Amino acid sequence: MCKRAMLLNVYLCRRSLSAAALLVSLLSFFAGSSYGQVLYGSLTGNVTDTTGAAIPKAKVEVANAGTGQVKTDMTDERGAYQFNDLIPGSYKITISAPSFSTRVERGAVINLNTVLRLDATLSVSQVVETVNVAANAVTLQTDRADINNQIQSTQIADLPLINSQGRNFQVLYKVLPGFTPPVEVHSDSGNPQRSMATQANGMPQSSNNTKLDGATISHPWLPRLVAYLPPVEAVEAVNIVSNSFDAEQGMAGGAAMNVTIKSGTNDYHGAAWEFLTNSKLKARNYFYCLYYPII
Repeated sequence: MCKRAMLLNVYLCRRSLSAAALLVSLLSFFAGSSYGQVLYGSLTGNVTDTTGAAIPKAKVEVANAGTGQVKTDMTDERGAYQFNDLIPGSYKITISAPSFSTRVERGAVINLNTVLRLDATLSVSQVVETVNVAANAVTLQTDRADINNQIQSTQIADLPLINSQGRNFQVLYKVLPGFTPPVEVHSDSGNPQRSMATQANGMPQSSNNTKLDGATISHPWLPRLVAYLPPVEAVEAVNIVSNSFDAEQGMAGGAAMNVTIKSGTNDYHGAAWEFLTNSKLKARNYFYCLYYPII
């Protein structure tokens, strides 16, 4: 009887392992075929001729202006192309096909966790012809249903971000629709970096989730706080999704904040600053001067 029970346990264990392996394989398959990721931006579009017919096997080349990295793709039978793993930045996009003119789009901005649509119409050309476009027009976001806001590095660098411990990009949440003004919460011992909390669309402060390059950095015991605040000079952009979340925006009921760190480029750049809180540089208190006049 004991021997049969042992054999049955071994059999059940093997069945469980097989089921677990199958589940992991299925999850890996669906994860690999997901539409986008919060770490990157996406580029998609359709390539057609002047009659509206699709141009299959057209070459689409995207080049990062900061790093020089180049990625290529070919349009399918519908004339569609898609890039899902582009780091945020400015790009040069070149679309070409045999017997058609070449289109070059310069200064196309790819933002974190957003989809940029660039449809191109190529005309028939017997000679080498290139159509240059200096900047892409702002179009209505139709490829995603979420409410998406973007805080760019230029805004972080130029707008006032002062709080009690220096500069904090969370101060800019107050300019977003549906957000309450951020405030510092908890004591210095429980919140040494003076992280700030806000409410999004009436939801509790603890319903927000902040990620840094895809990793959650919310405080495990105090979820309304961010456990690590990167220096504002290191922040490339902050993407905030406040409604109609995708499946990848998990653990957020109010807002999902996606912070991305700047990547290296081919140009030398840097920043230096000092935060000095010396009372010697402050103006004299009026009542102090009454008792201790300057001689």
